[in-house]
Amino acid sequence: MIRKAELRELDRLEQLWLHAAVNSHPSLPRQFWLDHAAQFRRDCRQANRCLVFTGRHSAVAEAFITLLDGDRIAYLCVSPIFSGCGIGSNLIAAASEGKSQLLAQVLRENLRTRYFLQKHGFVETERSYNAEYGQHLIQMCCVQSPG
Repeated sequence: MIRKAELRELDRLEQLWLHAAVNSHPSLPRQFWLDHAAQFRRDCRQANRCLVFTGRHSAVAEAFITLLDGDRIAYLCVSPIFSGCGIGSNLIAAASEGKSQLLAQVLRENLRTRYFLQKHGFVETERSYNAEYGQHLIQMCCVQSPG
């Protein structure tokens, strides 16, 4: 089931995010992401849309998507147990309702997410070097079809 996230779930969302960030970015140590946890929490609190997926027999969030600035995907994380089951696709579809476009930023080394977004119609629009991450940050955009 996909539903609006609740503030009490923030610890669980942080767990999912930390796991995804560490495993998707081998060049950055776990401590780098732990140092960014406060920013993650601020983003979740300020999000204009944060949706979670819960399993059939549980109320525990197993995946989530967070939109900031109206149409920018800030986070899309899926528990490894549910990876490859279409949950990320369903979250993108739910988050894009009423949006004319979605934007995303992906680090160059995060190939799995880049390919996932491309599969969903995202194209690279810009690439810039980010010194904090020590690699290029790729801007991607997907124009939503009406209806």
